Parts: sequence; structure tokens; C-alpha cells
Amino acid sequence: MKKLTVENLRSIADPVEITFPTRGPLVLLGENNAGKSNITRAIDIMFGERWPSTHSIEDHDFHGRDSDGIAIKINADVEGLVCSYDSVGSVDHIRWSYDTQRSGDPIDYSMQCTKCTKTFVSKAIRSPLFAMRIDADRRLSYQLSYTSQWTLLSKLMHRFHSRLLSKPERKARLETIFNDLVAQFSEVSEFKTFRELLTATTDDFGQNLTYRLDIDFSAYDPSNFFRSLRIHPKLDGAVRSFDELGTGQEQILALAFSYAYAKAFGQYDGMILVIDEPESHLHPLAQQWLATRLGSLATDGLQVVLTTHSPHFVDMSRPENLVVVRKSEADATQLTQVNRAQLATELISTGADPVRTTAATVGSFYEASSTTEIKSALFSRLCVLVEGDTEALALPDLLRLVDFDPLRRGVAVVGVGGIGSLAKWIRLFTALGTPVYCIFDTDTDKTGSDAADLLIKRTDIFRALGESTQGAEIANLSTDSVHVEKNYATLRDNFEVAINTLFGTSWSDKYAESAAVVGASSKPLRARYTARELKSMPTPSAAERAIRALSEALTQKLPEAHDPVSLAVATTPTDQQEVPDSEPWDLEPPF
Repeated sequence: MKKLTVENLRSIADPVEITFPTRGPLVLLGENNAGKSNITRAIDIMFGERWPSTHSIEDHDFHGRDSDGIAIKINADVEGLVCSYDSVGSVDHIRWSYDTQRSGDPIDYSMQCTKCTKTFVSKAIRSPLFAMRIDADRRLSYQLSYTSQWTLLSKLMHRFHSRLLSKPERKARLETIFNDLVAQFSEVSEFKTFRELLTATTDDFGQNLTYRLDIDFSAYDPSNFFRSLRIHPKLDGAVRSFDELGTGQEQILALAFSYAYAKAFGQYDGMILVIDEPESHLHPLAQQWLATRLGSLATDGLQVVLTTHSPHFVDMSRPENLVVVRKSEADATQLTQVNRAQLATELISTGADPVRTTAATVGSFYEASSTTEIKSALFSRLCVLVEGDTEALALPDLLRLVDFDPLRRGVAVVGVGGIGSLAKWIRLFTALGTPVYCIFDTDTDKTGSDAADLLIKRTDIFRALGESTQGAEIANLSTDSVHVEKNYATLRDNFEVAINTLFGTSWSDKYAESAAVVGASSKPLRARYTARELKSMPTPSAAERAIRALSEALTQKLPEAHDPVSLAVATTPTDQQEVPDSEPWDLEPPF
């Protein structure tokens, strides 16, 4: 598959388009309920185990839950599919739509050939390209059972069976083996007598009945061995029960099974392996290890699609492999995907060095510079970029003083390791569609070459934000301790000076106290401790005004969100238990 376009499917309204990378997995990332699963559902409709025209579509499958006047449309650009009608042309496009206004069958499933005018998709055309989905919610014991045609084991065994019987001479040999096995049974006199009596007795007892009893030898038929094969876990050479496995272990083993299956059969077929949240039930180090394994899986004609909420599966060295999935203000799914050339062009347009910023270097540069925290911010609704760990740890608790909880609002506060790194991350997040707000020091206490160097860095920040670079001049910087603008805020001269000025002894006393609690050497930890302690103290009016102005600016940068969903608690008239308004389980976060 080269390209996928989806329209009007659940959260997807206007057409969204995904280009599949030539190397490595396609990674769908984004906040919860953004629409990642709807994209994988579209892949499943087109290339999953079920024939596309058999999918049952309900009203809630249409965007807006209303099928009146709109049609669900899925289009795929493909390559390598030979047209079965002329054996010369190739199928380069397959489309599927569901339109309740269409006369007759609401489903239109058709193709486009490069040579002929046929549009009906035959099984021979479709079968070489198929999608297998690994759902993290299904236990390995189910996936490796033969209870349904949709399990991993049943898919494997059916494909193994077709390979087993694909050669007539091998099939003939298997039939010979089977007949010899049945003959071996007949050499046991008691068994031969029992079988003869069974047939004769049922004839006698049954009289004119249609059915008779006979021995079933199908388990010994080599051509049916695929029905008898089983997969089981082993420990120290001994077979174990699936019940003994932890959920994380099951997840890893399910992916190991899928990997073996894909490598064995993916060389011959165009397989699309769709893995929903491979990080499920795994601790962070296990996630990181698994990400390195899956990164090299997409080879030999195998395409891998991941949906994830883990930063460990985000590889910035291949930006074209990343699809950032978000909801628009109209509550519709939007996608952002840029290749390396497009990314370089975007970065240069906002002030990046055109000599050093090239398609060949941009991916490796950002991967080498990124941290887990920075990658995590791609899942946020708003990324607040600050200079260092002190601001990143203390700012969230300062914002909570005015009832702005960054976690609840889906806001990531990320330190980038200095003012000189702010501009490059502003450019990247903007290019990937993540709203950005920037907070930095004015450093007006610096002089000489230090001041000149800081001016260059501030100018780069203003250029990356699309602001007038004149604002970076010392003379044009505000003298307020915290100065808030639409896209950025400044701290004069730096975070420590600004906060001490606003809070006075409330801050300085608690900061001094923090040395005995978290140690005197860690400035970031001391700042976080102090910020948390301030919640039990009156907030000076100047500090409240400054922090509230900042929270309002951040609110304006956030995409419009629905009100949080209240979780109603049923009570009886005799229930006198008081539930505090601020209990964390009362509200579902909107991100």
C-alpha cells in the first residue's frame, strides 16, 4: 500500500491522507480519542480478513452519526498487484464506499487497472495484499487458540494448509501416508472387529435411518494436521499454562508470534501488520526495548502500522513515518505527516539555517537532540517550552495556584536544556501541528559578549514564533517580572529573580526550607518543592495577576475542547457520605 485516504468514517470528516513509508513502521501517535483506531479500521475494511463488501456499517460509523447525504469513502493507492483479467496490467487503485443513498447495494468496492477497464475486484487480485491486526486487548491464550477464524493461530494454520496442499505431488504423498496409517489401525484385530461390529450394529439398530456411525480418522490425515497444531509457552524446557503468564509477557509473546508469522509469509505476500498500542502492559524499559525490535520489522515486503501513546515508539530520524493525529475545533480528526524534504522546507521558512537544514540531516539531528520528555509532548494538546528543568518542574504547580492544572488540560511543560535550544523545538512542533507556547528569560543582567550571544538566541526564538525580531532587543523587553504575550512570556531577569520578586518571603523562606528536604544541590527539585508548598499560603496579588495572565494565554492557545465529562455517582437518600468536589476521579480529563 502506498497511500490511504479516508473520508466520513466516525471521527474523520473531510478526507485525511496517509503516505506509507518505504522503510520502517508507520506510527500513528496522538492523544486519546483523536481517531487513530478509525484509521486502522479503514485499513481493516480494505485489506482485513473479511471481504470488504461484508462489513456491517451502523449509523455511528458515519461522521456525526448521520448517514443522510454523506458516504464513507476509503481509497488506497497500491502497487505490485497483478490484474487477473489481463495478466499484463497492474491494479494501482482500490476504492470502497458505503452510501445509503446509493440504489441497491450501498457498498461500492472496485478497482482501477493500468491496462483494462475491469472494475470488479476478484479474490485473486485482493489476496496478495492483506492486513493482520494485533489487538492488545485480546489475550494471547485466545489469539493462539483455534476457536475462531479471526485468531492469529487460525490465520497461520489456514495459510500453512494452503501452502501444504499447493503442490499436487505433495498432496498425493500425504494421501498415501494417510491410507497407510488407516491400514495400520486395521492390523489391530480388536480394532478391526470393533469397527466392523460398529458398522453392522448401527445398520441393524438403525434400520431405515439415514445416519450411521464410523471411525473418524481425520486427526491422522496429514493434510488436516494444521487443525491439530498448538502453540504453548515453555519455561526451562517445560510446557506451561497461559494463565501463568503476566499480561505484559503475553503481549510480547503475541508480537513474537506475529513477527515469526510475518517473516515466514510476508516475503511472499504483501502483508500489513497493524499493531494497536504495542506498549500495553509493558513497563517503560520493556517498551523501549520493544520499540527497537519493531523498528527493524518492516522489511521484505512487510508493512507495519503502529498506534501508540508511548514516546519510545517515536523515531524522529524518520519524520515521514510519523503521523500526528489530532482533533480539530470541529471535533474532526486531522493528520499531520511531513517527509524530510517537506520538514526541512518548513523549518527554513521559520528561520532555520538553510545551509545546515537539509532533507539528509534534519531527521538524524532531531532524533539525536530529543529526549523522552520532548517526544512525550507530541501527544499533548499544547507544548509549553521552557529553558530548563527548574521551570519545567515548578511551573505546573505555580499554575495550579490559579486553578490551571496542566495535566488535566493536556498541557506538557518541557525543558529543552537552555535558551539556545528553544527555537529549534518551536519549529519542529509547529511543523508537526502541535501548538506551542514559549517561556524564556530576558537575561538583562548579562553584558558584553554574553549579552550579544543571548540577543542572537532571542532573535532566533522570535523568528521561529513568527514575531517581529525587534522584540528581542533588550530595550524592547518588558521590565515586568513576568510579561505575557500571545505566543510567549518572558521572565526578568530569570526564573529565580522573577519568582522571588512576585512572591517575596513566601518563596524565599520555603526555598530555604527545601534544602533540608530535597538537598541543597538540586535547584530544580528545590523549586518544585517550594512551588508545591505555596498552595498552603496566601498568594500575593502581583503574583496571582501574573500567573493568571499566563494561564489565560495558555488557554487561548489550547484547541477548543468539550467540557469534561462528569462521572455521576448514584446515591440513596440515606447516603450521608460527603464527596469532596476536588476528588480526582470526579472528572474525566478532556485530553
